[in-house]
Amino acid sequence: MYEEASNSTVLMLLHTAVYPFLAALIVSIVAGKLLRASSYLGYLGGFIVGLSLIHSGLSFPPKQAIDYYSITVLIGIVSLFSLVTIKQPVIRNSAGFILFGLSFYLLLNPVLKHSGPIISLSWAASCAFIVLLYQLIQQKIQKTADQKAQPERSISPLLLPIGLMVTAGAAAPVISIGGSLLIGQLLGALGAALFAYVTISYFTKTTQSQTSIPALLILGGLITQSHVLADIPLNVMLMLAASSFITPIAVALGGRLSNRQSIFIIIGQIVISILISGLSLWLVWPESSLY
Repeated sequence: MYEEASNSTVLMLLHTAVYPFLAALIVSIVAGKLLRASSYLGYLGGFIVGLSLIHSGLSFPPKQAIDYYSITVLIGIVSLFSLVTIKQPVIRNSAGFILFGLSFYLLLNPVLKHSGPIISLSWAASCAFIVLLYQLIQQKIQKTADQKAQPERSISPLLLPIGLMVTAGAAAPVISIGGSLLIGQLLGALGAALFAYVTISYFTKTTQSQTSIPALLILGGLITQSHVLADIPLNVMLMLAASSFITPIAVALGGRLSNRQSIFIIIGQIVISILISGLSLWLVWPESSLY
């Protein structure tokens, strides 16, 4: 019995962390160095690998709410493309809001459709507005970065994906214990894939601007689904979502950042995320024994 439990734990660890990390590592290298494409495709590829391993019933075209993360990945790529190509701010932000809303609608409607279309659209619009706020902060950061020379190998261009990586990692145990091991594992897979992307991007210097939106769409979808599917309390969901804004706000207020200052921001994100995770665990901890 203990051997079976041990094997199950090892398999879960492989599916949640190891395989998504390795897949993201490989795709980042291939995309960023060999194909001269966008290396952020690495963390999306790593997440898709984790999704297919963790959610064994994954189907395309999507049938269940979890299946729609494959569509979210595609919407994230289109959103990033529109950010880069559309120059008019009003049109760019409007297109982003529509795409973000579509992503959340597809993720939430299969569960909320019994409540009516108004509820689904309201959730989608609210979540899209939060992601749009993140995008606006990201644009301000990028505008500042374009005006200032960065060191040859700088951590600061990677701060936003690092912040989302920490947020996903801190949220994973909360969601897993609070009601959905599946969503918790997917958060772990996202965090592992982002870690691989950040590692490769730093050492190969293949960072691109504004690569965090696809990751934020996935992270936001997982946190929101944890409330709708797993009955994670709304206040916990909002705290977890708010923690993803710590790094972008710090970067926007910090101006030009040295590597040392960037490390301080990362430490601050880690400390605050751990505190939020600890409080959230206390709020969601089941009354009965986990065993």
